[in-house]
Amino acid sequence: MKGEYFMDNFVILQQMVAIDRAQNRAELRSSIQTLLRIIGSYTKSERVYIFDKDESTGDFCNSYEWCAENVKPFIEDLQSVHPNDMPYWLNAFERGDSVIIDDVNDVKDIMPSEYRLLTLQNIRSEISFPIFYKNELRGFIGVDNPHIKESESFLTLLGVVGGHLGNVRESLRMTELLEQRNRSLEKSLMDIERDQKFLSILSTDYISVYCVDLNLDTIEPLKLDSTANAAKINDLKARNTNCYSALIKSYYDKYVIKSASPNFLEQLGIEHLKSHISINGRLSFRYQVTPNSVGQEYFEAEVFPFDFGSDSKVLIGFKNIDDLVAYEQNSRRQLQEALDEATLNNEIISAISKIYFSIYRIDLALDMYEEVSSDNEVHRLTGRMGRASAKMKELCHRFVVPEYQDKILQFFDLSTIPERLHTEETLAMDYLANDGNWHSARFIVQKRDSSGNVTSILYATRLISEQKRREQSWMLLAEEANRANEAKSEFLSKMAHDIRTPMNAVMGFADIAKNCPDNSPKVCDALKKLTTSGKYIEQLVSNILNITSLEDGRQKLNPVETSVSGISSTLSHIFAQELMNDELSITFSCHDILYEYVMADGLKLKQIYSNLLSNSIKFTPAGGDITFDLSEERIDNSNNIRLVARISDTGIGIKPEFQADMFSKFTRETDTRINNVRGSGLGLAIVKELVDLMKGAIEVNSSVGRGTSITITVEVPFIIKDDLWTGDRDYATDITSVCSGMHLLVAEDNELNYEVISELLGMNGISCERAEDGAICVDKFKTAAPGTYNGILMDLQMPVMDGIAASCAIRELDHPDAKQIPIIAITANAFAKDIERCRLAGMNEHLSKPLNIRRLISILSKFK
Repeated sequence: MKGEYFMDNFVILQQMVAIDRAQNRAELRSSIQTLLRIIGSYTKSERVYIFDKDESTGDFCNSYEWCAENVKPFIEDLQSVHPNDMPYWLNAFERGDSVIIDDVNDVKDIMPSEYRLLTLQNIRSEISFPIFYKNELRGFIGVDNPHIKESESFLTLLGVVGGHLGNVRESLRMTELLEQRNRSLEKSLMDIERDQKFLSILSTDYISVYCVDLNLDTIEPLKLDSTANAAKINDLKARNTNCYSALIKSYYDKYVIKSASPNFLEQLGIEHLKSHISINGRLSFRYQVTPNSVGQEYFEAEVFPFDFGSDSKVLIGFKNIDDLVAYEQNSRRQLQEALDEATLNNEIISAISKIYFSIYRIDLALDMYEEVSSDNEVHRLTGRMGRASAKMKELCHRFVVPEYQDKILQFFDLSTIPERLHTEETLAMDYLANDGNWHSARFIVQKRDSSGNVTSILYATRLISEQKRREQSWMLLAEEANRANEAKSEFLSKMAHDIRTPMNAVMGFADIAKNCPDNSPKVCDALKKLTTSGKYIEQLVSNILNITSLEDGRQKLNPVETSVSGISSTLSHIFAQELMNDELSITFSCHDILYEYVMADGLKLKQIYSNLLSNSIKFTPAGGDITFDLSEERIDNSNNIRLVARISDTGIGIKPEFQADMFSKFTRETDTRINNVRGSGLGLAIVKELVDLMKGAIEVNSSVGRGTSITITVEVPFIIKDDLWTGDRDYATDITSVCSGMHLLVAEDNELNYEVISELLGMNGISCERAEDGAICVDKFKTAAPGTYNGILMDLQMPVMDGIAASCAIRELDHPDAKQIPIIAITANAFAKDIERCRLAGMNEHLSKPLNIRRLISILSKFK
């Protein structure tokens, strides 16, 4: 064993000799690695390593490592170990001591930092010894888990190895440093030779070269081309040594363009050259001169130090750069054009980004995309980019609802884009996004190649939910309009039948009366039925006009003091006369009237109730019963009451499926073309419009075969009065006697219409005379004595001068009666706009045709 020990020591010493003979760092590293292997084999350890100290940071780096078979290396994990991680060891190394650990658990408390580091590497025992150079710690050698019993001679040998390694490595470092300095010196010499060659070569590029002594202010031309402007200066031609400052000033004054090169003298001034060369080593600048003999005008002056030991001597070379300036000017022009184009593209994309919230640039040839985002209306590249085809699939799966994904994937297929955009500039497709919003995806051509094929596109996404909602709203409106048109067409078909029937009666009974003049009973019967048919036609037309004015919003409420009982009384008078020949029973009941008078539009209330009563009469068979019930309900803490009207009948009833549409325009459950129930289908629509106008409510209860009950409820203000209701004064006053003896001027171009009017007026004791048009009417009134006419009945549509113009002309006449004579319009134009035109023309009242003589006499009585 002792022989083996000496043999191993000899091998270690022999390897130290090999380390001494290393010629370079590679050989040294190989020899050191072999030494570690020998130590590892001798100690039967798992790992032998060297840590070197980094002089700049003080940290230790694992620079060499040998590991036994199947032992994990740690060199990569130990490249920077801080001194604080092994304070105990470093203190020992600084003293020149080795660290010997038989069992790592024994030193847990002595060296806790080192214990933690060793256990992390599964080290159970350790021998470490320092590497020194001139008493300075340069590193250490460590042996992990050795299997020999250490001896003093072995530890001494390891200490020798550490010291020797420090000396050898430092010696090699100094040798390398010397070699590096030698190489640097050789390079400097080569640089000097190169610079000398460079100066020699450069002189061929210069039109003139000068040697200048800045201290002596002298200049010596080394090269002077005959084409140079400087060659024209006599002193330089003689190549004599001259004053540098004076010659530069002379050259500047004669040839340099001052506006282009105002700092020429400053740049080449002696003090500036000294300062600049001492700091920067060289100087160059450009200037412009008047063209020389060969047309050259742009030059560059370059100044180099000539004597490297002094800053007083310099070489100044002047070379022509016309070609370079022309190239740069052309480049600047191209750059400006490119910048202008880029600015335009930027503005276009910025404009697009105000509409589209997501924009991508796509290069179809490279299948690459760049994302462009919008921020405060200024677009910018986000820096995100990648494969375009993959990005399009990602966008589809991420944002598009499943039912649209197949179509959008086809639309996003970039391989088909060139073909699809061959003759187009843009493609778009709408889709529903996962967040419930509608998006519009669009491809826009950005670039095409020389053959017109698309090479670059923009992909943009726009939010169109509001647009979609408008489109859907328009579609709903269009569908509603179509349904309305269909309903109106159906209505016109029904109305054609409804109007033909009474018109046929009018024509037929007129013929009967004409052909039986001597048969008074037959004539009276014919006239009665003719009147009934005419009233029916009038009702049809009135309903159409009413629903039209309600639709257009022209009807307004006109609340006046109204008697609640009077409404019921008026309706009973009207419908008692209408049911005189019908086998129906109608009952009017007015009860629980808390306040007799209310502020309400009584005319429109009567219109509502009349339409509902008429409907009940139409659809109640003979022998049936109809009830009109009117009452009031109190509203607590309010100045209003509820006016409740209930119209009930024992008629045919309304089917449940029709009740939802019964108040729609142009709809009826029964068809007058196939049954004997007549009507326009507008009565209930008018009721609904008027009740809505009054902010009221409608309640319908109906059973097929048993009858219908409709309740109308409106809120109206009540009026407290002391006097009792005296009945409907319209029926108590005999207005006919009031108007008897009046004389009227009638403007009517239709002879038959005038004949009817004159006959009806005559039957009520009123005389009249005719004016065939508006102009004749004005003339007759103008020439008549004051008081001749008690009023004027004015048709609107007449030849020569219409009724509007005639009324205006009469009001402007210088006639005693012109301002106060009543003018009453009698016309077929019954719309609100026509009534307003009449009022503005100075007319007092408006009556629509056919003429209601009782209404006319009532109006005339007011002006008597």
